[in-house]
Amino acid sequence: MKRIGLLLVVVLLSSRVGAATLDEARTRWLKGNYEEARELYEQLAKNAKYRASATVGISRTWQSQGDYDKALKVVDDALELLTKDASLLARRAELLYLRGRWDEAEKAANQAIKLANAQLLARWVRAQIYRDRGEFTKADDEFRWFVRYYNDHDIDSPEDLLLVGLAGCENARWNKLSDQFEFILNEVYRDALKLDKNFWPAELHAGLLLLEKYNRAEAIPAFDKALSINPRAAEAYVGKGIASLQKYDLKNAELFAEQALKINPNLVEALHLRADLHLAAGAVNQALANLRKAHDVNPRDEQTLGRIAAVFLLQRKQGEFDKIAKKVESFDPKPGEFYRIVGETLEERRRFLEAEKFFKRSVELRPFLPWARNRLGLLYMRLGKEDVAQKVLAEAFEADEFNVRVSNSLKVLRHLAKYKTIKTKHFHLRFDPENDAHLAKFMSRYLEETYDTLAAEFKYQPAGPILVEVFNNHEMFSGRTIALPDLHTIGACTGRVVAMVSPRGRGVARPFNWARVLRHELVHIFNLEQTRFQVPHWFTEGLAVISEGFPRPQLWNDILRRRVSTGDLLDLENINLAFIRPRSPEEWNLAYCQSQLYVEYMKEHFGRQTVGGMLQAYADGLDTDSAIRQVCQVEIKEFEKGYQSYVKKIVLSMEGGSDERPRTIQELRAEIQKKPDDPDLAALLAEHYLRRDKAEARKLAESVLKQNPNHPRACYVKAVLLRAGGEDQEALKMLQAGFRSEKFDAKLYRLLGQIYYDSRRFAEAADIFEKARQHQPHQSYWLNQLVKVYAQTNRKEKLIEVYEAIVPMDADDLDSRKELARLLLETGQPQKAVRYAWQALEIDVLDPAVQLAYGQGLLGVKRFADAVEPLELAATLYDRSSKTAQANDARVALARAYMGLKQKDKAIQIVVRVLARDPDHLEAKKLQKELEKMP
Repeated sequence: MKRIGLLLVVVLLSSRVGAATLDEARTRWLKGNYEEARELYEQLAKNAKYRASATVGISRTWQSQGDYDKALKVVDDALELLTKDASLLARRAELLYLRGRWDEAEKAANQAIKLANAQLLARWVRAQIYRDRGEFTKADDEFRWFVRYYNDHDIDSPEDLLLVGLAGCENARWNKLSDQFEFILNEVYRDALKLDKNFWPAELHAGLLLLEKYNRAEAIPAFDKALSINPRAAEAYVGKGIASLQKYDLKNAELFAEQALKINPNLVEALHLRADLHLAAGAVNQALANLRKAHDVNPRDEQTLGRIAAVFLLQRKQGEFDKIAKKVESFDPKPGEFYRIVGETLEERRRFLEAEKFFKRSVELRPFLPWARNRLGLLYMRLGKEDVAQKVLAEAFEADEFNVRVSNSLKVLRHLAKYKTIKTKHFHLRFDPENDAHLAKFMSRYLEETYDTLAAEFKYQPAGPILVEVFNNHEMFSGRTIALPDLHTIGACTGRVVAMVSPRGRGVARPFNWARVLRHELVHIFNLEQTRFQVPHWFTEGLAVISEGFPRPQLWNDILRRRVSTGDLLDLENINLAFIRPRSPEEWNLAYCQSQLYVEYMKEHFGRQTVGGMLQAYADGLDTDSAIRQVCQVEIKEFEKGYQSYVKKIVLSMEGGSDERPRTIQELRAEIQKKPDDPDLAALLAEHYLRRDKAEARKLAESVLKQNPNHPRACYVKAVLLRAGGEDQEALKMLQAGFRSEKFDAKLYRLLGQIYYDSRRFAEAADIFEKARQHQPHQSYWLNQLVKVYAQTNRKEKLIEVYEAIVPMDADDLDSRKELARLLLETGQPQKAVRYAWQALEIDVLDPAVQLAYGQGLLGVKRFADAVEPLELAATLYDRSSKTAQANDARVALARAYMGLKQKDKAIQIVVRVLARDPDHLEAKKLQKELEKMP
């Protein structure tokens, strides 16, 4: 957990008049009016009576704005006159500790305590120094002192209550007194706010304590309350940033980090946050720049040093890591915090085995602290070592039962205890037997088939068995993946585990293509292990998307076309950032699209062998620039230039794709001033005026039509105006004129086709939509319209053709696959029906109509044995939903399967059962006669 530097005020009130003035300055500081507060304090400091208290106040205002040198200097200057003032000595100790000057800080704290034994700030500084030096007995005694002091005294200072709370938390952590956390939150910190409603540090530290337990739901309101009192509380912005980072909301985390640093550019915790964000994006040098700045503030901060050391390991600089580790051990012989931070940083970069080593080292050095043990248990969950995780997490929970992630993970493990496991050659597949037994059967076969395919493709076999867990509700899936409830995906690879929610799981809006998700995540399993978890996000995502076997979605094509037209594509420098910190949902989709295209470009221009070469390069520790230079034999600039040309060619190949860039009315007017005779610009402007000035729209459209009576966009605008005036026939003629133009206009085609359809002129509507489809083969709208048209005219062969074009566009489209399988069966094409019914099963294995179509298709190709299982399942599913007629149809088909297998008795039993339920079932009667003739 990140510790945020204290902003405490120790104010000595010397008289009623002076107290009021000091209170005013203090209130302004608490509300973030640092400059005004400093001015008041400086006036008060001129009075000897208030000099010590005012000096502390001045020092606080400088610290709030990050000028720690001035904060210390003003205290040192005052101590030249007030050498025996305990509050000034305690403040000096606090600032020296903040800068990592422990020996001087301890000396000042001891001087303050000698002058005033109950100088709480001095005692808190001394306790932290003992803790950080690894002098645990001394530190524990100091923390216990605070507890005793609280129990024996009535404390009327909010600052002192906050110190009691902080020390009490340490005492609770060290001695497994988890119930004390709730007391500190609800009693100690609340009492501090009762004493002073403006004392926002109490809200801050309440939020930080809740965040330590991953209780974001309560932590964020606490930070918000702190900011409502002090909108310039940099520490509260950091708290919100850490909360965002816990949720993987990196965009907001960055925003909060920047807000904090704008207020206090030297706030170490804000610099840590920004460094963590850079590391998440793979920007190691930027991360180091922030960490070095934090190191300048406090060269002994183990959270800073742990991050720097981890970066050196990521850069394969073992010697530099060793130097830092030796330095830390010189002032802290038991640096558990340092090793914990190293482990966390490496784990976030998927260096799991190294992270495990450092977490264990941290636990060994500071076994009484919960954080490393918590992270170790969660790491074992990621690695699929659930038995070990159970033990470690149980120990962690015993020490701190309020940690939400630990609690959630144990809840997930209890949930999984009810699951069954199918063990195959390479997989352990866990599933809910009550809800997903049938799904698991299909999955187990599919997993082995996919493993063989990927092993051949990547020339690699991951160590097994690979754990795959299918959850019956989304909350448990999210808990399994990130130990928190708000993950917005349906499948994930956590390192050596694939977790996904069942397509029929609670919290899933509609069934999805489970096979596609499994295949995608298995690619990550292969790529991560074969590169020692060093493959960058963009490369493995590109490989995973390609492996799914579907063409680019229309959404991606639309985004790609738009981004190419505006020159706003991603590149290899920022594409990873678009995955983890997208500026918009569009950019997130663009990252997947461009990753796929990067891999395809490599294979097409540099050879298929580049995939294996890149994976090996990453396994060897090369970065992307070096890997491309080695594998593709070109510099990164040349590679990017070629890629840009490749993408532009793809966009140009999307025939009929509109090259119109969305323009505002002001942009169009400016362009027309440069090209006053351009009919295309005038027609576009006319369309703009449809929404605001119909008279002007008509005038512009007619001016274009005088030059070109068939101008499609002008015809479209005029037709819209005519229809608005009730002149439908004239509007139709106008659209027909535009249709005769050689230039394709999607809006005109849409309106003309819709008019024909609404008028039941289906042949003409089909002609329009077919021609539009030729122009825009990637646009699903035309296909969907053709489905409607051909359904009206019952043109089954055309419907089949259109559906075969539709289904690849959406991997999750169950209905189209079902309908296509049905049509293929009706038209005597069982082999193709089997293929599309299977694709539908990859979305929903519990759809009885799909199981029936699959079984009937297998019957049609005489695969009688294979047909038995789906037909039995179809009958059972129909029975469950009380659809007797459909259940009977499925059983008759099942009887035919047994007949094909020469199992006459079974076939007869089924037919008799069907006729008992429906004596008039024609197909059953027919089959009964056939069976009577069967020897």
